[in-house]
Amino acid sequence: MSTHSRVARQHACCGAASLALLLTVGLAAAGCRFVGGTRATRESVVDAGGGADRAGAARPATRTIPLELVFVRCDEHDPELRDELWQFVDEQGFDADLRRRLAANGLRAGIVGGHLPPHLAERFTGAEASGPEPLATDATVSRRTLRLLPGRRGEVVMATGIRELVLLEHADGGVRGGTYADASPLVVLRAKPAADGRVELEAVPEIRHGPVEKSWVGEDGMFRLETGQRRHRLEHLALTAMLPRDGMLVLACGGDDTASAGDCLLRDHDRGERTSVRLLVIRPLADTIDPLFGPAGDETLAADEPPLVVR
Repeated sequence: MSTHSRVARQHACCGAASLALLLTVGLAAAGCRFVGGTRATRESVVDAGGGADRAGAARPATRTIPLELVFVRCDEHDPELRDELWQFVDEQGFDADLRRRLAANGLRAGIVGGHLPPHLAERFTGAEASGPEPLATDATVSRRTLRLLPGRRGEVVMATGIRELVLLEHADGGVRGGTYADASPLVVLRAKPAADGRVELEAVPEIRHGPVEKSWVGEDGMFRLETGQRRHRLEHLALTAMLPRDGMLVLACGGDDTASAGDCLLRDHDRGERTSVRLLVIRPLADTIDPLFGPAGDETLAADEPPLVVR
């Protein structure tokens, strides 16, 4: 073999080796390797000690928050539930300004943190409803368990199919009135777990009304197309309560029948000589820990439930 041929072959071998080296370095930089003829990503690699890569480490799962809802129907002049009960309800858990706004709009709210006397506790016992069907309108006491994902919207529809709902609102130092067609008053609930096992519960009155139409709704930093009725949200009556395991939030209609928000939500709409009113009682059913402070690996429970229709 001539000297020129040997030099050419050496240059060819060096070029092939350089190309192979460049391919190997490129694949390593891309975070990939070949295992059994298939490509494995960095996130799926497990080290020899049995520990998963940080990107695939287990995180606490989000759990639903179980709430018990109790609806108690009584006469508007019932001495026990309209008067005596409120001796055991702490209304001071809400600031004075909110209490004034609630009272001006026919609502009372407070927290029961201890045990009620036996004769009052008996007024809150009744059979539990199951399934998404509406609760009986003639029941004295109705109970329902509702599970909410933390921070997600849940609806408790207090009445449906009201042809014309008249509402007088006291807000911003004045009174404004409105008539809502095909209306459904409801309470929007959002629950969040706290680090100490308590539940932060937000309740906001709302009215759905008008024909069904499509609209863009902003939520959680994004817009989504939603089909439904228009919503009139009574933000000035929004309240937030921190409920312990044995505590419960009480919402009631206060004052006389004046087409207030409390009347729209909690008073019978088929008015008679002596109308009936309802109390809505909400209490957490279990200690719920914020996943940030809880153990890893909790099982994810059921997602949002459909709106609960009271009547």
